Amino acid sequence: MANEAKPVLRIANCSGFYGDRLSAAREMVEGGPIDFLTGDYLAELTLLILWKMKQKDSEGGYARTFLKQMEEVLGTCLDKGIKIVTNAGGLNPAAL
Repeated sequence: MANEAKPVLRIANCSGFYGDRLSAAREMVEGGPIDFLTGDYLAELTLLILWKMKQKDSEGGYARTFLKQMEEVLGTCLDKGIKIVTNAGGLNPAAL
């Protein structure tokens, strides 16, 4: 059986918690060829922050910083065909 090369899937992550550096999304998108940009916003401390936000405002509970990051890179992601995967909706995905 021949050793066939498998297609490469390049994934870059731009967040590990709420409050991670805002420049990370831009750095990942501009830093090299990627297929997917991910952001994880469900760390324990992040969930506490999102819960407190939602207690103050029923429309809150999601990672607002994700939206700031996307303002910087969304056009480039669309142009390059980079797919975005995130759980930034946190406790209120519909509001995101």
